[in-house]
Amino acid sequence: MRKMRAIIGSVMALSLILSGCVPSFMKDKQEDSVEVPNSKGEESEEMIVSEDIKTSEKYYRSVLEKKGDKNTLDASEVRGLITAGVDNRLDVDSLEMGLIRLSQEQFDPEKYFFKEGQLFDSEQIHSWLYRKKGDSEGVNPALGVEDDPAQHEKVIEAEKSNPKFLSFIHEQDYYVQNKKDELQLGGISIALSLYSEYPYSVLDEEGLKYTGNVKLDRENVIQKGKEAIKPILKKIREEHDVPVMFTLFIEEPRQSVVPGNFVASTIVEEGKTSAGSWKDLNEEYVAFPSDKADNEFPADAEKFADFTREIQDFFPNFVGVIGSGFYKQDELRRLKVEIPIQFYSKAEVISFTQFVTGLVKKRNDTFQQNLPVSIYITSNGKPESIIVKDPNNDEPFVHIYN
Repeated sequence: MRKMRAIIGSVMALSLILSGCVPSFMKDKQEDSVEVPNSKGEESEEMIVSEDIKTSEKYYRSVLEKKGDKNTLDASEVRGLITAGVDNRLDVDSLEMGLIRLSQEQFDPEKYFFKEGQLFDSEQIHSWLYRKKGDSEGVNPALGVEDDPAQHEKVIEAEKSNPKFLSFIHEQDYYVQNKKDELQLGGISIALSLYSEYPYSVLDEEGLKYTGNVKLDRENVIQKGKEAIKPILKKIREEHDVPVMFTLFIEEPRQSVVPGNFVASTIVEEGKTSAGSWKDLNEEYVAFPSDKADNEFPADAEKFADFTREIQDFFPNFVGVIGSGFYKQDELRRLKVEIPIQFYSKAEVISFTQFVTGLVKKRNDTFQQNLPVSIYITSNGKPESIIVKDPNNDEPFVHIYN
């Protein structure tokens, strides 16, 4: 079931990144070739902007690379590295897509174009993620003892006493078209992904692995995250003088059924070399059903329970209904629902999908018109159908997989 969630999340993330709204100066163009100035004095690099896909929400158009008569995705040099630093796949998707969402507040999708991080390679990212040792660039605290299998017990205690707090640094670049019809870097977004629980792993002389988790103090981690942006900003300012948005993301533990969330952001304006004040982001994901939902959002929890009971009354081979609600400023802004059920025929899939679609349309108290809802119906870990309620459409979108 969680594998299914990961697959769906990955597909949705990719599709959203590549979709977008057409900027005002490109309204009549689907694909645009532009020159990108090269700061090193070499020939300008020809790039194009991805085609527009009509969606109800705003997403950036992507900057693509032009190779002969072919258009390709100019992938980041650290492509795939995020999964090595961030354990929970839900956190990966929430980190990437959440940073795009927050970037829209600073870099207007009508004017800016998206490109995966190009400034830092994997060596630079790793140098910051390492523990501090001598003159290294490591941001995480020094271990305090020699990492020696012969003294693995001391190493374990050191891991517990000096846990890492920073797990990954995610970069996104935003380009703007200048007066010469060239694309140039117009802004940078950086997300620092922070542990809520630090997972350590220590080997002894015989190769046996000792693992554990250290629960971290949330406020302490946030404060360390704010300090950790200094070397990153310094590195950026060596070559680029554009606005930089820094955000802090706190991961959920590896086994969590909901992703982590962004907790703070700051903008370092053009010409500035240090961050000013930080903005607290009141965002979180809440699982349904859960004690947290019952205690903090009892009205929504009861509505979800009523929805679950109606499904249980309708279908005998009921397994469960799992929800993930995204809250901002303590208000439910988006809801994802998974319904795993054992089906015996395609006719049952169709009937059940029709029934759930009817509930979505009927239950105005649970699924208010302004609430985006995505419902994934699965059987034996495979997708059977999907129901999407878009606030801008009167009827839900329904697809049944063949």
